[in-house]
Amino acid sequence: MRGRHRQLTPAEVTALHRQKDAATVAAIKYATEATELQQQLDEAGITISGLLEDLRVEREEGSRLKAALANATSVSVACGTRDIWPDEEPTHPHGLDVTTLRAQFAGTSPSHTPGL
Repeated sequence: MRGRHRQLTPAEVTALHRQKDAATVAAIKYATEATELQQQLDEAGITISGLLEDLRVEREEGSRLKAALANATSVSVACGTRDIWPDEEPTHPHGLDVTTLRAQFAGTSPSHTPGL
């Protein structure tokens, strides 16, 4: 036995058209929002790329300045005559006789002894 299909009433057809129209409007709204969000995401990606490049440049500059500071404040006292931190590599004087300097300033006040 076959089931009978009844025809929709005009009110039901109108209601279905309204639902279809509402679904179409919602789909257009969501598509527009998705496009706007994609544009914002693209702009954020560009901003992040720029910030990452700035960070890379600043890190390079920081490393350069750190090396310059280390060179400017390097210790030129022989490792046998000063305390050395455990993770520090000893430096050696280049042509300076530190013992002679210590002997030279042995009788003076510590506030008048340069670099000791």
